[in-house]
Amino acid sequence: MKEFTASLQKHYSRGPNTETILENLRRKGLDLARLRPQELYPYDQSHAGGINSTRMLASLAGIEPHSCVVDVGCGIGGAARFLHTEFSCRVLGFDLALTRLRTAIELTRLVSGKEGETKQMHFLAAQADSLPLPFHFADVVWTQHLLMNLPDLPAFLRESARVLKPSGRLAAHEWFLDQQHHPGKLRLPLPWASNPSLNHAGSSDEFLQMLRDHNFIPKVEDVTAAMKDALRKNVQVLTSLKSASERITALENLLQAADEGTFSCLMITARKKRSQE
Repeated sequence: MKEFTASLQKHYSRGPNTETILENLRRKGLDLARLRPQELYPYDQSHAGGINSTRMLASLAGIEPHSCVVDVGCGIGGAARFLHTEFSCRVLGFDLALTRLRTAIELTRLVSGKEGETKQMHFLAAQADSLPLPFHFADVVWTQHLLMNLPDLPAFLRESARVLKPSGRLAAHEWFLDQQHHPGKLRLPLPWASNPSLNHAGSSDEFLQMLRDHNFIPKVEDVTAAMKDALRKNVQVLTSLKSASERITALENLLQAADEGTFSCLMITARKKRSQE
């Protein structure tokens, strides 16, 4: 596990950091002393589809004002800040990539005009299957592009069921491997895996069955077409900016695999089954 965590941290250390984001904001002429969370949205949503995907998942999940959300694989905190800004949610974000957690904390402090706002968002290092939270704590467990890095999905679902309230639900925006394709034949790098040890993408059918086995009732929205369009735009932008070649290649590999039907992107919302159901 230590080797996996070290490899994961190294992989995600290449992601966007505070200084890169602030430099982009300076170029736009924004006053960093008066920065609003919404002005980070073009830069802090580290998943396919950006802020549009975050909004869509929040809608599908039925996020309500003042909900308590646990964001597993929170990255640099983009979804957490969105959920707090738009819904006044209390959000606890967890990740294993320490550099990303530092960026999440720095950006949150930058846009929090009141001390009370930062108290409603916390970012901590923890494993997805071992969260430092009590039973029946959260209204929603939220993930975006997490599952492909998880070697033990049943353990994650058990932990999600534990921390969710009886009325709670899971909201996931993830890439899934077609059941006919073997992970060992994938072109690497991918956005979540620079080497084979980090890639744990599985099939949607298997994950949906796992959800049912853990007493969740899932609903599925296939967003593959929209995510492919977003990936194409990202590749064009990054190419024009002469970004790191490995980052562009990872997106191109995912886009090609999605075009070939190897990967699909789904938004899955799943509520805990009631005892009488």
